[in-house]
Amino acid sequence: MLPTFALLTLYVTSGVRAALEDDGIPTGHMEPFGGHRRADVLIEETKVIPDPWTFWEKYVKPETPLILRGAARKSPALDLWTEEYLDKHYGSLEVRLEGKLEATSRIPVGSEGLGRDKLGSFLKHYHQTDSYIVSQLPEPMYRDVTVLSCMSCGNMGGRIVEVDLWMSSGDSQSVLHKDAFNQINCLMNGTKRWKFVDSKYEPYIHKTYEPDREIGGRSDINVNQVDLLRFPNITKIHYSDYMLYAGDCLFLPKGYYHQVDSFDTMNVAVSMLFSRIQTFEDNGCDRENQRNIPLNEMEVLWSWPGHGIMTMGNMDVWNLKANYVKKAEYYGLATKEMFLEQYLLLFPDRVSDDYINSLLKAWDVIDPEGKGQLTVDEVLALDTATLVEHALQSDLADPSNTLEFEYSYIDARDIRHLIFSLVYEGGTLTKDDFIKEYTTNPNVGGTEKFALEIWENLKSVNPEFITYGEVVSNIDKALEKWTSRLTLDVPPEEDFSSESILWRDEVETTLKKDEL
Repeated sequence: MLPTFALLTLYVTSGVRAALEDDGIPTGHMEPFGGHRRADVLIEETKVIPDPWTFWEKYVKPETPLILRGAARKSPALDLWTEEYLDKHYGSLEVRLEGKLEATSRIPVGSEGLGRDKLGSFLKHYHQTDSYIVSQLPEPMYRDVTVLSCMSCGNMGGRIVEVDLWMSSGDSQSVLHKDAFNQINCLMNGTKRWKFVDSKYEPYIHKTYEPDREIGGRSDINVNQVDLLRFPNITKIHYSDYMLYAGDCLFLPKGYYHQVDSFDTMNVAVSMLFSRIQTFEDNGCDRENQRNIPLNEMEVLWSWPGHGIMTMGNMDVWNLKANYVKKAEYYGLATKEMFLEQYLLLFPDRVSDDYINSLLKAWDVIDPEGKGQLTVDEVLALDTATLVEHALQSDLADPSNTLEFEYSYIDARDIRHLIFSLVYEGGTLTKDDFIKEYTTNPNVGGTEKFALEIWENLKSVNPEFITYGEVVSNIDKALEKWTSRLTLDVPPEEDFSSESILWRDEVETTLKKDEL
């Protein structure tokens, strides 16, 4: 189903397209994604929430999207979440920020630092700024959100990995990408336009390189102007195009590509991510009493109180456990050596004495007796709390989840270039000028707090200005925390992680089934 404005665009531009085709230029060249053909893939829409068994068999298991019109109307957030209510009840909670245009925006600065704001502060400025909340939903806000009856029981409701909040003043735009987990995304305010691409078209999306361990993914294309001469395989993609309105929910399967535009002056959505389960276990499900359940009555693997280090994007420990079980079954035992090898291959850019010590502590969590090996039964006996502690030790926090994100986000080379452009040989640089340039320069755009840290480490004799010679002598030390966080991508031929192999096998199996 195409929205009205999309149909009008097709009609108005049809003559132009014909001319372009005569010149050998592909239809839709340098137009927004979808210009290469009309949307021709239908997605089922329903006003009735399916029961958990139907939801599993028809949608989750075959990885088929479903639009649930009006499904969020019984969620208190739909009526409660005005700007005034959010500020009054949750204004002191922290949220993570991104820029509205995922492909091009810089990470904005909030009241708590780069990419971090308090919700109350965000609400005061978000209509005038490029800020967009893409954050874990703080746990106190769970009480206003309900889990749909189709996934509120069994191992779908029992394996909610995380819950995320999306909020903007409209005009936000994502890249074409896929997510690692199944999700139900409910729109509480505003309008969103979703374009969907089945994962079977992944060979044609011109995917950005990333290590195979990253089981999400994105396309290289500019979704506003798709260069079909540079990315010709896009023309082979069939897609869906739907509008979602306040109160609507969407089931989006793991690995299903999508591109989203948000509209209206207040746009708010909540997304519940649940595990990549292989079978449905209906324990706790009641055919006679199916109901939505408040989120604060459910267990969420990675919940977050609204302050401190986030756990957004942390690993699914249930799938991690399944991976360990497979190793133990195949080799007869899961050993400490296998564990260390897996993680050092998975994250070669992290190899250091500190990281190896962290991994050893992580192993001790699941092997408290120090045997150095676990049987299949011992792995199966590991409970969720133990696995969470194990994961926190073995998987370093994503920098964007911390208040030290600035060290990782801003390139030390850009800071160095900025400083030397300001203090020429034999010259001086004042403290105020440096702070102003560090916080406003488009290639840096950091915070005053971190600018002051750099200034202090440049160790000027005079507190108000620094000389060229002092910069030359001290800049390496001043930027040490930024330089230490520079990472290198792992070339495809060097990515041997067991997780990546499992994921690759899963994708290849899916493609083969589709071909049959």
